[in-house]
Amino acid sequence: MRNTDAYITSQLREKLQMPMGRHLYGVLGTYQRLREFEERDLANARDAAGQPHRPPVNLNRALLERIGDEDLSRMVAQEARRPQATVRRLAQELQRFLDEALGDGGLLILKQLEILFAYALDLSVFRIHATDRRQILLLLPGTRVGGRIILFHEAEERFQRTLPEGLIVENHLWELSDG
Repeated sequence: MRNTDAYITSQLREKLQMPMGRHLYGVLGTYQRLREFEERDLANARDAAGQPHRPPVNLNRALLERIGDEDLSRMVAQEARRPQATVRRLAQELQRFLDEALGDGGLLILKQLEILFAYALDLSVFRIHATDRRQILLLLPGTRVGGRIILFHEAEERFQRTLPEGLIVENHLWELSDG
């Protein structure tokens, strides 16, 4: 079911007030609709104390910046021979990033997650980190097709991915309505 932006922010605000439990959320939509939701709704959203949420983090950029130019050049040069080394390094940096960004709690909003899917990283790291006062909202370019979530649905079929079933529970996942 597709939802209005106001409905999604209302549901999210309600769920974020629960101090305990799993707090991994997702919003689906086209890149354009996700950008509109981010700029109009998330930019004006407030937490329970009336404070604005931290702005969304471009995860692709955050992970690459953590690696640094020299290490990144070396990884790219060796990737064909040692692809698992690249995957391991990205997974380590993702783990460290989440530990630091979530710290003592709060909502972490993540966008631009393509690198995770390009390297087939284990997404369960989000569920592991999103507990109690540590909350994560993923802005996912995707749509529901039957019982599956197809990511990058605007791209050619060979670039599309399926969100792992059960990663985000049904009542924590919303799809933006068109326009």
